[in-house]
Amino acid sequence: MSDRYDVLIVDARIVDGTGRAAFTGSIGIRGEKIAALGEIGGDAARVIDGSGLVACPGFVDPHSHADRSILEVPLAENLVMQGITTFVGGNCGLSTAPVRGTDLRWKTFGQWLSRVEEGGLSVNYVPLVGHNAVREAVLGDGYRRRASESEIDEMRDLVDEAMASGAFGLSAGLDAAWPGHFASVEEIVTLAKVARQYGGLFAPHTRHHQNQWPASHPEEFGYGIFHAPTGEAIVGRYHGLLEAIEIARKADNIPLLIAHLTPAYIVPQPHPGFLDEALARATLIDIIDKPRSEGMDVTYSVIAWSQSIASEAPLMASFLDPSLLLPEWLKTLGKAEFAEKLKTRAFREKVRGFVYSGKFKMRMIHPLTDPYWMDCIQIVRCQNADHVGRTIGEIARERAPHSVIKAVYEASIEAVFDILVEDPDTTCADFIDKREVGALPTFLQHPAGMPCTDVEAYPAAPPPMRGLYSRGISPTAYGLYPHYIRTFVKEQGILSLEGAIQKATSLPAQEVLGLADRGVLRQGAYADIVVFDLRAIREGEDFLEPAQPPEGIEHVLVNGTVVYEDRAHTGRRPGRVLRRS
Repeated sequence: MSDRYDVLIVDARIVDGTGRAAFTGSIGIRGEKIAALGEIGGDAARVIDGSGLVACPGFVDPHSHADRSILEVPLAENLVMQGITTFVGGNCGLSTAPVRGTDLRWKTFGQWLSRVEEGGLSVNYVPLVGHNAVREAVLGDGYRRRASESEIDEMRDLVDEAMASGAFGLSAGLDAAWPGHFASVEEIVTLAKVARQYGGLFAPHTRHHQNQWPASHPEEFGYGIFHAPTGEAIVGRYHGLLEAIEIARKADNIPLLIAHLTPAYIVPQPHPGFLDEALARATLIDIIDKPRSEGMDVTYSVIAWSQSIASEAPLMASFLDPSLLLPEWLKTLGKAEFAEKLKTRAFREKVRGFVYSGKFKMRMIHPLTDPYWMDCIQIVRCQNADHVGRTIGEIARERAPHSVIKAVYEASIEAVFDILVEDPDTTCADFIDKREVGALPTFLQHPAGMPCTDVEAYPAAPPPMRGLYSRGISPTAYGLYPHYIRTFVKEQGILSLEGAIQKATSLPAQEVLGLADRGVLRQGAYADIVVFDLRAIREGEDFLEPAQPPEGIEHVLVNGTVVYEDRAHTGRRPGRVLRRS
């Protein structure tokens, strides 16, 4: 009698996620798990022809914010269409629970997880409890201060409840304007120790990860303004990474998963690529290899795309952004009035003063810590077709061809003003993230590094300009993993196919999260599987239409159920909330 399966994938090139060499074979699935693989035969209710295709474990995204929208978008179409079958949510300290004093259907972390389970979802969700959420639940809006001992005790209880409910660890977001920015190291260590007692990990978005500027006084608060010694504007990112290691070490050597690592050392001016490689290697030596050689468990994720999470957004948005510490004369202006006032020299000088005041950020870039912000901002839409596809830097250098100082400090911002006067609806994107772009090959080759998306869950056709932190939707949200394989395996060849798959599957699933039956293809493992065409795989890569299905992703299975095929979601919700046991 021949074997009988629910699903049978036949004659595929199997990359099992362990790093071992690929082999040709078939995969038989019964229920949620792989019943057999290799040279097998049999019948099945559903047969998938894998000839000429690669079958590998579903991608495990170690740094996601999909939990923030999973109730609204339970199908998580942007994730499954690129092969993600499991995401780690609650990152950057931004978990959806615990909460206090709300009319939501949950308050505790356990209640939140039960709410997600009730609604059903198409992918697996690995939850982290967020320090920012915990701190805000205890301190409310008054979180811009150190917590008292009794308040830290309350936080400890909330983390304990979350860990007992199945959280895999504690995440933190220590950048400016977040509640965690004002926490002491001792507070975070205390909470991390609770996670450690349950066998959990610590996953920080480190302090000064972005370009920031010091506050002028303690009451000053806004996006991009930090409260720490002035010198942190220069060396803060380095100190923030060292702080993460210090916290992990003090918290009984809790396993440390550093969120979307960037180089600890900064060279803001244009420079040759070999410097990026050197800075990346120096970062790995100091931040990753040294503590690992001392017995610490340190891993990290990277947003494996040169543009990071960049998205299309109005060029004018940064000047009217309510998250910034806007001056009173700017708070009341609308788009049309702002553009009209830019026609006068006096108003331009006033705005220029704000731009270089330390209180302004152009998208995610601070002009004072990165004067070459102009090379990162590309025009996406504009009535003047000559501007489209060009950077502000290119336009500025054209206007000041004989003076780099004038191009950097004058022509760049004047170009922005002129474009907004001509077309106030002009849009742009930070098409390149200098923090990461040159370091990506080096970071991805290290055995502790793995790719991540840093995005929310979205539908197949999302509303325009609706994205993480209301900053628009990045193409990363729909195609990072295809981009990762196309770029770093097929084009650059810095990773083998087997090595790249291992970094996207068993490394996060098994080595970081301890999920023994996920992230690999073997008998008895859960059937989270991606079947793709290596010859055709590629991302949509379009700021104008970021929600494009990737090419080459043929089938995606979650827990043995097909959730994506024929470039469309099947509507099924076989995903699980994975609780740490």
